[in-house]
Amino acid sequence: MNKGYIKIALALLCVVGYMQNVASASETAVATNSSNEEVKQLFTNTEKVKQQLSAPPKKAKQQLNLRYKQQNCFAPEEAKQAEDVMAKALNVAKKHAKHTNDYKVYYAENGAILHFKSLKNASMGKLVFTIPNADSYADIVKMLWDQNAEKKLNDSFIEGKISRMYNKNLAIIQQRYQGPIWTTYYNALANKVELSEDETAIVLVSSNMNDHNSSKGMNYVNPIVKSANSFKPDFNSEIDIKIGLLHKAYINLMAIFIKKEANGVKITQLTSIEHAYIPDSPSPCQALRAMTASIMLNTTKIGNIIAN
Repeated sequence: MNKGYIKIALALLCVVGYMQNVASASETAVATNSSNEEVKQLFTNTEKVKQQLSAPPKKAKQQLNLRYKQQNCFAPEEAKQAEDVMAKALNVAKKHAKHTNDYKVYYAENGAILHFKSLKNASMGKLVFTIPNADSYADIVKMLWDQNAEKKLNDSFIEGKISRMYNKNLAIIQQRYQGPIWTTYYNALANKVELSEDETAIVLVSSNMNDHNSSKGMNYVNPIVKSANSFKPDFNSEIDIKIGLLHKAYINLMAIFIKKEANGVKITQLTSIEHAYIPDSPSPCQALRAMTASIMLNTTKIGNIIAN
């Protein structure tokens, strides 16, 4: 192998190692988010990509360092607004976590119960199950806070990235999935909140974020977390998003309450999704609900993963 390529590979491994150490220290991982200028340099055409890959090791390392520095650039006001949005989202989630008569049983097997209820312009799912190992509480929290946790739970999951990092417990994440026809993705604010010594909440909410997707469509309005509708950060995305190759979904609200109890860890998950497409079905509403249910029930697999 060419010595230049070996040096590039070593440089990349060093950076990856450093990123993993940072992720371990903060219980989350910082993913790449390039600037407009860098995206133009990297992806304008195939020839330029080849030039980047064949660049001298020093230049390649400088470019990686630039990417790392630029991913945390945001105004303090934006971070404060993100905190406010997620504080309100948590309160909304607590409200929907309380069982009411409008929830109807959708699935009840293997110790898991999934209910759904209809909301204005949305549907809310509520999944409850218990993992019979109280000592696994910390491991469950750590796993579910990983932006790539779904890789172990969902076969259609491709990867998760952090587009913006406000603090170790608050970020904008991007999740990608391989659908039956298209690759889909969503952006969402993600927040981890320690409610008590024995309970943690992980909350996700989408807003009308500007990720420079060239696909034209209606502006997204969150029907459940109203405060999210004024949160419109601007950040860069990969070239396939910019040229409209991916179809965008939105998380109206997703909240996972993880509670350590005497005989296990109780999981309560709330999920409302605006899917990237409407399935070709005689009953599209039922088909969309089935899609949401499938995503939610994947979470029940975490018990077996933790046990192994």
